Amino acid sequence: MSSEARTFILGGEIARRSWLGVSRPVLISWAITLAAAVVLYLLTGGASGSLAVAAVVLAVVFAATMEWRDKPSWAALRLHGARNWLRRRRGEHLYRHHDDPSFGHPQQDPGWEFPPPLGNTAPLPVAGTGLDEMFILRTANPGERTTYCTILAVEGVADGLRGDAAYAASSTAFGMFLAQMARTSSHVRGLQLLHRSVPHDMTQHTRWAEARVAELTDLRLRPAVESYGALIDLAAPRAEEHRSVIVLRIPQTDAFMAETARIARTKHATTTAAIAQVVRDETERATRLLALAGMGRVDVLGERRACALIRAFINPSFKIDRHRDAAWSSCWPTYIGGRDSVAIGIDGEWRTRVGSLPPRSIEPVPLGPLWLAPLLTGVEADPGDDETAPMPTIRTVAVRIDFVPAHQARAAARGDFTADQARRTKEARKGKLDDGSTEVLASASDRRRNDLVPGSGHHGAIYSAAVAVTGRDPDDVERACLRVTEAAQESAIAEIDWFTGDHDTALFLTLPLGRGLAATRYSR
Repeated sequence: MSSEARTFILGGEIARRSWLGVSRPVLISWAITLAAAVVLYLLTGGASGSLAVAAVVLAVVFAATMEWRDKPSWAALRLHGARNWLRRRRGEHLYRHHDDPSFGHPQQDPGWEFPPPLGNTAPLPVAGTGLDEMFILRTANPGERTTYCTILAVEGVADGLRGDAAYAASSTAFGMFLAQMARTSSHVRGLQLLHRSVPHDMTQHTRWAEARVAELTDLRLRPAVESYGALIDLAAPRAEEHRSVIVLRIPQTDAFMAETARIARTKHATTTAAIAQVVRDETERATRLLALAGMGRVDVLGERRACALIRAFINPSFKIDRHRDAAWSSCWPTYIGGRDSVAIGIDGEWRTRVGSLPPRSIEPVPLGPLWLAPLLTGVEADPGDDETAPMPTIRTVAVRIDFVPAHQARAAARGDFTADQARRTKEARKGKLDDGSTEVLASASDRRRNDLVPGSGHHGAIYSAAVAVTGRDPDDVERACLRVTEAAQESAIAEIDWFTGDHDTALFLTLPLGRGLAATRYSR
């Protein structure tokens, strides 16, 4: 395996590739308006008044739906505001845990059994199938393909005295793992990567140190013991603990159902048992390949550990490893969504803000294996003040990756490269000076075309990323977001788009549920 560090340029897609550079919904609205104007003109017999009305309607629709510099249009903002107003009117922005004193109160509790953003997601009932230890989440929302998810806790790549060559080798090995998961022989069509940073629990280490100190009899060691105790007191409020999680997404495709039917027929099993068997086999294969890729220990989480993980991702007051009382029906803490953050906990003791990392915000510069290190492990802790204790910056970075079969990705790259070359030739013929955008787009499609040549073993991928930042109050979360933004800029991420007004729903993008990317024509 080569130890040369390969660089990537993820930020080459700095603009939308579409006709006129606008999104498909905008083009559809223009087409519908134009068709309605033509029909009106024909029905009125070509009257001048109808022509004037049609022209005014077309101008108004164009002005209301036009997207400037990739920003939402005026109509989109108004529709979003109306949607949020209706959502709050129905109480979809809040959820009450059964331990909340306001639970069941008609004026303060809408009465949701589960949080509304969860949708039709629930554990697959595997009791009595022989795979009772498996925890499989089934999501079957209207208009979407049914998917099954399993949650893996990954130790990750060991830190310490590792050089660039070692990190390059680990990056290459993980890329090979993704390529193997993207093959047509695999039912896994995507995965979600999550990195959680929380304050480190020093209790176990403190107890160990106290036990060792109790065994000491030489009084000459007392200054060293006191110095070590002072070091623990100084480091404990700022110490971070990092957890890595991978969620496997297995959609209910025709190939998946054919394999399920075969197992049900040959083993005389129920459909649910056959589905669990296929998901178990895919999970075991992914676990084995992750271990071979040098990702350390990989654990498949059962219901209690998975529910404790979800609960701790929402409310930092709960520890990730304390899962004795965790269950799917009770792992959802109380939360109330607001415009600038979502208040979590019965008394709103935590505030969380969620933002997206759009591909256009990633600078088009070479990125090595450690390009996200400042955001993952390099965010400064809150130093505190006279009234506030110091604390690490609590955050979650979530990346959703959907695999695209090689032939589809190759066709898309070829089409984009052809369009980019035509645009560059047209601008050169007109003598138009390029600001660099056309060149960046052309180089991005050219790199994808070269990476996807037949025989390379590479497949395409569509990705999205989000970050959730948690603080102890509105001011604390504001400062934490500033520190995360600074760390993101060190990671070649120019900006973070915060989900203003939607933090309660966006929070579920950063939970181990396989969320974060809508289906496209390449990933359905």
